[in-house]
Amino acid sequence: MPAPLFSSIALGKHSLQNRIVLPPMTRSRATQPGNVANEMMARYYAQRASAGLIVAEGTQISELGQGYAWTPGIYSQEQIAGWQRVTRAVHDKGGVIFAQLWHVGRVTHPDNIGGQQPVSASAIKAENVKVFIDNGTDEPGFVDVVTPRAMTKDDIKQVVEQYRQAALNAVEAGFDGIELHGANGYLVNQFIDSESNARTDEYGGNLQNRLRFLNEVVGAMVEAIGADKVGIRFAPLTTLNGTVDANPQETYTAAAELMNKHGIAYLHIAEADWDDAPLMSVNFKQALRKAFNGVMIYAGKYSPEKASAAIRDGWADMVGFGRPFVANPDLPARIKNGWEWATHNPETLFGGGEAGLTDYPFYEQKLGHETVSDDVSLTSCTSAKATLFDALKHGNFALDNRVAMAPMTRSRTDQPGDVPNAMMATYYQQRASAGLIISEGAPVSSVGRGYSMTPGIYTEAQIKGWKLTTDAVHQKGGKIFIQLWHVGRRSHSSIAGEAPVSASAIKEPDQVFGPLPEGGFGMIETEMPRAMTEDDIQSTINDFVQAAKNSIEAGFDGVEIHGAHGYLIDQFMRIQSNHRTDQYGGSQENRMRFMLEVVKALVDAIGGDKVAIRLSPFVTEGYQEADPEIVELTLKAIEALAPLNLAYLHFSENISNYQEVPDSFRKAVRNVYPNPIMVAGKYTKDSGQAILAKGYADLVAFGQPFITNPDFFYRIQHDIDLTPVDYEAHSTFYGGDEKGYIDYPFAEQLLQA
Repeated sequence: MPAPLFSSIALGKHSLQNRIVLPPMTRSRATQPGNVANEMMARYYAQRASAGLIVAEGTQISELGQGYAWTPGIYSQEQIAGWQRVTRAVHDKGGVIFAQLWHVGRVTHPDNIGGQQPVSASAIKAENVKVFIDNGTDEPGFVDVVTPRAMTKDDIKQVVEQYRQAALNAVEAGFDGIELHGANGYLVNQFIDSESNARTDEYGGNLQNRLRFLNEVVGAMVEAIGADKVGIRFAPLTTLNGTVDANPQETYTAAAELMNKHGIAYLHIAEADWDDAPLMSVNFKQALRKAFNGVMIYAGKYSPEKASAAIRDGWADMVGFGRPFVANPDLPARIKNGWEWATHNPETLFGGGEAGLTDYPFYEQKLGHETVSDDVSLTSCTSAKATLFDALKHGNFALDNRVAMAPMTRSRTDQPGDVPNAMMATYYQQRASAGLIISEGAPVSSVGRGYSMTPGIYTEAQIKGWKLTTDAVHQKGGKIFIQLWHVGRRSHSSIAGEAPVSASAIKEPDQVFGPLPEGGFGMIETEMPRAMTEDDIQSTINDFVQAAKNSIEAGFDGVEIHGAHGYLIDQFMRIQSNHRTDQYGGSQENRMRFMLEVVKALVDAIGGDKVAIRLSPFVTEGYQEADPEIVELTLKAIEALAPLNLAYLHFSENISNYQEVPDSFRKAVRNVYPNPIMVAGKYTKDSGQAILAKGYADLVAFGQPFITNPDFFYRIQHDIDLTPVDYEAHSTFYGGDEKGYIDYPFAEQLLQA
């Protein structure tokens, strides 16, 4: 469930049940003659009353304010009575509904307004704009708009009064408030934007004058019904219906400041949502947030994930979903439960009867007697099929989002001593927008080292060095776990300082990054390990415990045990690398013993909510072939881990040597392990969302994309192209300096370049 969308929020005197808005959408179903809201419209809005806020379709404040055939009005007693049916129906369902008050200005045709000439700020025709008319024939259709006449000052006073009366009528009709339509090229917008306002009096010219009509309209409505019942919609970057402003950020920031002085309930920003539309920058949104103290609503092809991110980022409080609400009357429930969305029929959007208005089924109606999902039995920690951008909370383990930065060896420590440094602190701090960072593998002892220049966590200098990183990440509001690592046999004495160790004295063909005989560093063949004694095993468990304590001292939020990829713990669990005949070998229960003892010892030392483990049953890294028993053993092992209430269980998949993970395994995991599950392995935003939606995982870790995209979370949140992980990037993965490490640009830097 996208948690931010389902938190309550105060709007005026109302406490809204969620932050999902049904925005205003013209449907052209009003009863004729008279443009009267009817029972069919009442059913339509009542069906959608689970939205935190409904803003009804644009409703003209006068005959002259109508732009399209069959749209409802709010200026006659018959229209007020019609809307009362709608508001009662919505209130009976517990909903909150505002009316959108609308004057189209020049965006109309005489056939829609009793033969009159349209009015506007200036006598400037909206080029290439058509409106829908019902000319009394059997063939209603679209026609070009005509040139309007410029409004006189008396006209302006009359329209201001019509807005005031319409606000009073809306309250009489039972609406909880009103939204002034100041967007999409209609009358208020025509006064605001520089390209449609050529006036030379106090209503045109400079920005203060162009905002005067808006100021007078809002002032009249606030005086009539109270500021807590008034909102407004702006569309700063849209060019709909021919309105364009030369400096939209300056203009609409000033408009927001003006609305703030009136103390109105909300600003509703309609973003341009067509293909290749101008992007509304985060800086612009933050400027509006700074200018306005009330509720900020955004709309414009938002997904639940993008909406949740906008709320978390602070520049939005609520988000509107337009077309999705047409075909999904129960859209909030579908978002909350991860249910499929229906697609609307564009042929029935405007005009007609019940078809395409009130006949779209609720999800439960569509299912009939079917179950919602037979994928898995979801547990509390899965938050009902959450998304990458939702918060996660499991006991004391809490994250702002479900995107993790996967552990990746980078070999950039200070030598001698494998000490983390300020450059590493910068690297991790740049990536602190991830819900959780998992550091590169940190050996728990000198013999646990498998690659040169990897950072340890077993000396005072290393602890002090890591403190630079944790402080830097925490300064950015991030969370970071350290990955505790013992490579076992995947090493060389020139790296470990002694012969490598393993469950058994068995070597596989393998190479690691280490010192070359001729000088420098490169890939070298591993050595034959020696089999660990039971004293060695106990000593290694103690090393893990001390490393965990050192990690907490260094400021880490927790530790992840590396039990994957053919390293020491994995070597104990697999048949090919464990030929022991004591209590640590032979049966599956014995082969998992070392892993369980390490995990339990760390839980006892620092608490289960600070401990996680990474496993990779379908990865054959470090082995020539797959283990026929590892999947069965893994399921038994995680069932034994479940009572320890770990922070999460991390499955590594899809790296260089692997088998595909079948859904049957994922389902089996969910059946025995009720706590948070993380997955990693070449996931994309879409595949990550998909596995969360299926309920198979609660977090998704991304690796290499975080290398070239320090703001990876921001980019996927805002659908910004990623910097590719190309050949040059690969050439700087291991060792070196700042190049290919902390010099990758953020998206905003690229946009400003």
